[in-house]
Amino acid sequence: MSRQDALMKTLTRSLSGGALDAIGVYGVELVEPVETELPANVLRMDRVWRTADGSLFHLEFQAKREATLHRFLEYDARLANQMRCPIRTVILYHASVSSAPEELNIGTAQYRVENVFLARVDGDEALDQVECHVRDGYWEPRDRVRLALAMNMRLENPAGAFERVLSLIPQVRDENERELVVSALLTLGEQALSEEQRLRLRKELRTMYRLIDEIFEDGRREGRLEGFKEGLQEGMEKGVEKGIEKGMEIGSEMGVRRVARNMLEAGMPYEVIERATGLSRDVIESLQKQVN
Repeated sequence: MSRQDALMKTLTRSLSGGALDAIGVYGVELVEPVETELPANVLRMDRVWRTADGSLFHLEFQAKREATLHRFLEYDARLANQMRCPIRTVILYHASVSSAPEELNIGTAQYRVENVFLARVDGDEALDQVECHVRDGYWEPRDRVRLALAMNMRLENPAGAFERVLSLIPQVRDENERELVVSALLTLGEQALSEEQRLRLRKELRTMYRLIDEIFEDGRREGRLEGFKEGLQEGMEKGVEKGIEKGMEIGSEMGVRRVARNMLEAGMPYEVIERATGLSRDVIESLQKQVN
């Protein structure tokens, strides 16, 4: 099973059992993930699942406000043509986004999505609920989403909320539930974390963060080796010393690109890959075509 398949399988479990009720998305029971690479040209949707009623659930994660819905309309139109079944599209807005269009009239059709603005949800209250449930030995699927997305919600003290998230995760008694919480946090809630917080999260949740560690380490190791060999050969005409210098330079660049490719294969959002690697969106989209 590929890393992306494993990640999607875990995320499917994380969002099942009414977990999405916590953010006002009701009546969704996920069954299995659906391929999100659409034909004709490279279009990469965030996440799509087949649901228990036979329709599709399309979930998009947005850190910035969408000015129009044309991009999502194209996604869903192609998906509908390919799958021939109803589609429910939810756009999950992170951080400070508090409004965005939910309808698009193109004359021949009316397109509508459901917007969820996490900035309107009280994150402190969500953590209070999780804390109360953990203390009483009670746990429900909605607690996964509350804990995973708390940092994306409205908070009085984000730094203090992060400490609460870190302290609550180990208190989740069931090991499988802890894994589901961490999976949802890393996949859905990571955009709200600073680089320092992401590094600390990785350190404190080392065992459950193994997938991301492997992605980075594989890329660094493979890129360094391949790039060093390529650069060494290219620079040999200018002498061994220059060859080694060139090999190290190319190896470093290839290592970063290998990391990005591995993250794309794992289904990571472009925004996360941009922050993690420093590569531009154009470069990442070019790498996506290679992955496809």
